[in-house]
Amino acid sequence: FLVFVFYLVMIYSDYTGYPFPTAPPVDPFAKIRVDDCGKTKGCFRYGKPGCNADTCDYFLSYRRIGADVEFELSADTDGWVAVGFSSDKKMGGDDVMACVHDDNGRVRIQHFYNVGQWAKEIQRNPARDEEGVFENNRVTCRFKRPVYVPREETIVDLHLSWYYLFAWGPAIQGKL
Repeated sequence: FLVFVFYLVMIYSDYTGYPFPTAPPVDPFAKIRVDDCGKTKGCFRYGKPGCNADTCDYFLSYRRIGADVEFELSADTDGWVAVGFSSDKKMGGDDVMACVHDDNGRVRIQHFYNVGQWAKEIQRNPARDEEGVFENNRVTCRFKRPVYVPREETIVDLHLSWYYLFAWGPAIQGKL
């Protein structure tokens, strides 16, 4: 009986009909489509005329998807790119979403609240479906956040009117 079992193992060990399972491939970051600007999403571009998400100094797009707003940000920086929501045209008391290129090479989506001219990180982060990439000295990211949120000082309801604050810059040890 022992010889028979060994023999079966030898037969099956030579069989190559079933490959070993492999991890699914990681989806690359889908490029931001600027041809949808003004049609299915709103966009803001800062840079040379005709620039796109890969060439503008700063790029933002936003579109409503059900109960969420999807944001796409990109900037010519090795640090961070952000969008803020303000009740006035000045920094201070603002809800800010930032895509930060950290020391490990990842791009993380972080939530901040501007206290005067300083951004204070808020642990409660409303972002979901987060993705980001750092390539060609650009920080690019995509995330969703809910339109409606419970009344809270540091997270604004996106169905209300807000001034947008556009910002980008260097990061020091993965921090703004």
